[in-house]
Amino acid sequence: MIERIEEALGKMLSDRSAAVREAASGAMDRTRAKRSVEDFRSRILGGTVEEKLRAIHAAAELGGMEGVSLLLPALSDRDDEIHGAAVRALSPFPSPVVIKTLWEMLPRERGVVLGNLLETLGASGRRELAPHVEKFLDHPEPEVRAKAVTAYSRLCDGPGWEKILSRTGDPNETVRAAVAGAMGGWTSSSRS
Repeated sequence: MIERIEEALGKMLSDRSAAVREAASGAMDRTRAKRSVEDFRSRILGGTVEEKLRAIHAAAELGGMEGVSLLLPALSDRDDEIHGAAVRALSPFPSPVVIKTLWEMLPRERGVVLGNLLETLGASGRRELAPHVEKFLDHPEPEVRAKAVTAYSRLCDGPGWEKILSRTGDPNETVRAAVAGAMGGWTSSSRS
């Protein structure tokens, strides 16, 4: 079947419509990427930093089970840049397996990677994660506090907003900016 799909997409690459050509080009890239899942996997597990990052971005574009199956092993990379990029790339895929894996990473991460984790967990919209994200609202690192504010605002209910409002006087401008942004996202229909 994949050969027939590639053949059809190949014909669509020369369609008279630019929109069709563009869509066919993107679809062809994703289809070829599915054929090269093992190549991407070997780059993620043993390539240079640049190769790993390119493979992570390609896996995110690929999406679906194939993309997620490539991104999950990248979470174990020793390089913060690599597993931090994998965390961000998993944001659009909040499946139970992904959320569980990211949640289990929280205790051992710090800095930018911890911020990425909080951001991704917040983007999941899974309200049961709110108490876990709340713990990071008082984190000593301002960048982590800021990401926690944003994530928590996406997960909390009415009383949780009091915790966000209490951070308007944070000594760090990044945190205060995150609080302002979070308050701009509040809606009465979704939260009390």
